[in-house]
Amino acid sequence: VTFVVSDEEVTPDIQKLRKDYILNYDRAIEFESFNKGRDSENIKVWGKYYCLFDSAVVVPGKYNFDDTTKSFTTHSFAEDLVVISNGDTILKRTITKNNFVNTLPSYLKDYAILFEPKFEGYDSSKDVFDFSFSVSIPMTDVGQLMFLSIRRNGQVLVKEAE
Repeated sequence: VTFVVSDEEVTPDIQKLRKDYILNYDRAIEFESFNKGRDSENIKVWGKYYCLFDSAVVVPGKYNFDDTTKSFTTHSFAEDLVVISNGDTILKRTITKNNFVNTLPSYLKDYAILFEPKFEGYDSSKDVFDFSFSVSIPMTDVGQLMFLSIRRNGQVLVKEAE
């Protein structure tokens, strides 16, 4: 088998990427994870990531690869989280960019949205549910990986990835 590799750099089709991004407004993403908790506890973590359709984020033209003279209006996103222990709901939270706002630089506070939520697992030593999120400006590579832990009492702890 012979492979031919080109030195030519591949440029993504920005219009196609933007179209795909906009189509995802209507696509909620759900996950479900089963874990062992304290003692013989069975934990189920359920999440739903979705668009808020609020037109709340206006990305300035300087971040638009296809036309730097035009801004791009998009929506905020959220993640609903439910934790069930041995059949009983023990925690319900909705996570938005606002959970991270005190740790973000101003350009991410103003222009970023919540991307790529991921359940990282249950930490039994700290009794917290750990998640990661990308807080990024849509259609760019500008963003920050953030970690979020939720205690059983609903307290949210946020930190920036090292």
